Amino acid sequence: MTTSDPANDTTNSGADTTESASPPNRRFKPRYIAYLALLAIAVVCIVLAARLGTSDTSQLDGGRIQRFIPTPGAKILQQDIIGIDMAPGYEASLVLNGIPLPLDQTYTVPQLNQVTFKAGPGKVYETLPAGENCLTATYWQSAFGPKVSSVRSWCFTVI
Repeated sequence: MTTSDPANDTTNSGADTTESASPPNRRFKPRYIAYLALLAIAVVCIVLAARLGTSDTSQLDGGRIQRFIPTPGAKILQQDIIGIDMAPGYEASLVLNGIPLPLDQTYTVPQLNQVTFKAGPGKVYETLPAGENCLTATYWQSAFGPKVSSVRSWCFTVI
């Protein structure tokens, strides 16, 4: 008759620990789905922002307009700058919501062919009006003057 001492019995203790230890839970957890969804949303937002930021405006009116400031449909603040960036050899004047922006209140950079306006005290607009605004640019080739001009309008939202 053999008796076993539980303190000296090592063969059973090793078997008990492997049986009682459960395998790691590798089940797909719901929080992982949420992480993947957030990652996918972030990637989509980055791609859309990159597309909007690099939209090709160099072909506007045959390349005569290089950039609208702000871009059509953009949302801007009441103190932001508005205007137009023309190709070399062009000039422009601006009208906001049917009100001409006086030349002495616009900022013209002849070397860059830019005409911009920033609302402020003592100007026709102290702040840009909230809501949808439409800017109209009348532009012409410097060699021919404003008598031979073209007009381009675009709208944006002031928040």
